[in-house]
Amino acid sequence: MTARLSPPEVRPNVRAHLSGIALAATLLGLWPAVAAAASPAPAQAGLFGVHPVRQGQTTLPGGHFSFALLPGQSISDGVVVENFSDQPLSFHIYGADLLAAPGGGLAPAQATDTMRATGAWIAVSRSRLTIPARSRFTDSFSVTLPATVAPGEHLGAVVAAAIVGRSAQGSTIEARTALITTISVPGTASPSGRLGALTRSTSASQQLGFDISLANTGNLLLTYVGSVAVYDSAGHEVVRLPLTPADAYVVPAGRVALATVWKDSIPRSGTFSARATVMILAHGQAVATLTSRSLELRFSSWPQIPLGVGVALGALVLMAATWGVARRMPRR
Repeated sequence: MTARLSPPEVRPNVRAHLSGIALAATLLGLWPAVAAAASPAPAQAGLFGVHPVRQGQTTLPGGHFSFALLPGQSISDGVVVENFSDQPLSFHIYGADLLAAPGGGLAPAQATDTMRATGAWIAVSRSRLTIPARSRFTDSFSVTLPATVAPGEHLGAVVAAAIVGRSAQGSTIEARTALITTISVPGTASPSGRLGALTRSTSASQQLGFDISLANTGNLLLTYVGSVAVYDSAGHEVVRLPLTPADAYVVPAGRVALATVWKDSIPRSGTFSARATVMILAHGQAVATLTSRSLELRFSSWPQIPLGVGVALGALVLMAATWGVARRMPRR
């Protein structure tokens, strides 16, 4: 899947380059929605897809849009929406901010949300239309940068949403398919991140969980690889646990919650410490390694001893009470 600017729009300082992931998000129910298709799909209710207008006409890899623009500049491109189903579908096409999803990864903002970044710079020619069964429509869109915008990567999406049915309870089912739109503004690239505090989390019996957050404090899209290491009191590594979700995307000014669980060989007593290490990457290259503060861990089997002592004392009291009653009983 590829995209390219129309010939009249090509400028020395503007490029179309596809270098990442295609994004497909389905909301209010799991319904088939595809980012693109190389050949016609079999007829199926609610099945549709989107792809760049120049797909297959360039050698650029990928399936979304990437432009380089100066503040105040604009550019035009197009997206093809295909209805693979055997019934007409009504679409809402719009530009959206691209946000960090709670469980990791990326998700476009809802159409009803207020677009505060890249989504506000994207304007489509026809935002609402109906496409007949087994047909397609090419919609153009423009990207216009504000006069003042920070350098770096700004991420948004061109989204096609359609009502594809109703649930058994009568709720509307909407499917969304989106193509990421990355806008690079020239300037100093500043990939950076920050780790939050490493904390213990609630986990199942005989398990110990850890939570930490990674914030993108720079101006480039980041990925990462991270783990939590547990050390004994002598500083020897006891176990290293991978953080999940693994290798997700973190947008500039975005944040992702990371977690891991220690399931095996948890000591019953002793003093230990845990520390998270996260390597962040921009464009696939490692740019920094972040390390959290140490979290002290204390394990003790002492709670079991007071319990045993309490049981023993209770038994002694019961025996003493029984003996006292026996002494007061008259002899026959």
